Amino acid sequence: MSRAERFAAVVQEELAMLLGEVKDPRVSEAGLITVTHVRVSDDLGVARVLLTVHGATELEQAKLLEGLKSASSYLRRQLGRALQSKKVPELRFHLDETDARADRVETLLREIAGEKPGEKKE
Repeated sequence: MSRAERFAAVVQEELAMLLGEVKDPRVSEAGLITVTHVRVSDDLGVARVLLTVHGATELEQAKLLEGLKSASSYLRRQLGRALQSKKVPELRFHLDETDARADRVETLLREIAGEKPGEKKE
């Protein structure tokens, strides 16, 4: 495991806790937010944070990203205190669309196999 990967794991853990402290209603009222993955650049300067929001519409997800962008300086400051690191990465928040893509691929494969949606072959 590289230094950046270890650092990303710590950032992910800390951010998961810090998101509950954000007072911006776009974030606090968004519902259950899960930090699914963090990728940190090799120089530890940028962290790409992937999130899922359970039960949120596209509009609510967009508002959440705006709220997180607005709260990023607060989150960086808190992250810096928690990490006690000289370098705190710039936070870039993105929605994790892995599940949606997997569902789409599964649907396409079923269509190719001639199954109806929701039906499973034995």
